[in-house]
Amino acid sequence: MNGEEKDIHNPEAGKGTERRKLISDFYREEFLRHKTRLETQKTFFADESYEEIETVLNKIIDEIDKMSQVDNFEELAGHLLQRIDVVTSLSDSKVDPCYRVH
Repeated sequence: MNGEEKDIHNPEAGKGTERRKLISDFYREEFLRHKTRLETQKTFFADESYEEIETVLNKIIDEIDKMSQVDNFEELAGHLLQRIDVVTSLSDSKVDPCYRVH
């Protein structure tokens, strides 16, 4: 039985995948917001520090769909988001509320 036949016989089969995709898309957007915020703060960081943080953010953003396959993905992504927020302070930003995480 191929994947298409399975989906026809079991309409619930794709819902878990769709949910994971929605959640990974949500977290991707949050990390992109932090990346934008980080770019505005670049002058406050040493070049090496900025590049390290940017590399980590890019890796998270690029691999978020792969990470979403982990059972505790939401917990992991939330933890990473909190760690990045310590650097960017995006959730505390009063400047532009549309960039807030919370």
